[in-house]
Amino acid sequence: MANFQPAKSKLTIGSLEPEGRDLFVRAQYNPKELQIDKPVSWVDHRELSVEYQGRSPRTTTLELLFDGFEDRTFHVQDQLDLLDHLASPRSINSPEAAMRRPHRCVIVWGQRGVPALRCVIESLTVKYTMFDSDGVPFRATATVKLREFAVIRDRGEA
Repeated sequence: MANFQPAKSKLTIGSLEPEGRDLFVRAQYNPKELQIDKPVSWVDHRELSVEYQGRSPRTTTLELLFDGFEDRTFHVQDQLDLLDHLASPRSINSPEAAMRRPHRCVIVWGQRGVPALRCVIESLTVKYTMFDSDGVPFRATATVKLREFAVIRDRGEA
């Protein structure tokens, strides 16, 4: 295994919100695959004619593995809490509409690889797979469903 080279860049999900500049999750292990779906809408008409209806936002689902078993210093729950924070409303009782929704995010993976995707988290599923004797999670897999968004202002946002 002398030729093994660790990845120079890790997939990162980060907040695009002004107050979330330092809020990001970097994959401990890069995903083994990345599929980005880009739906294109067509409506059938009589015979063989179709009408283009525009495109829907791109979507992707990431599976991220977090493992603190080997060194026992990597805290899996810290990373999962950050993902949960990105997927949760920022301030549910705020008078500002923008604060009553979750973070708008961006996923990036290197500078020359997959283009950055501005997105929102549609869903987050966490599966814990290993624990210490006190129930502290050592290993977990997070499945994150993301949907592309266009930059528009929220109602009531200045």
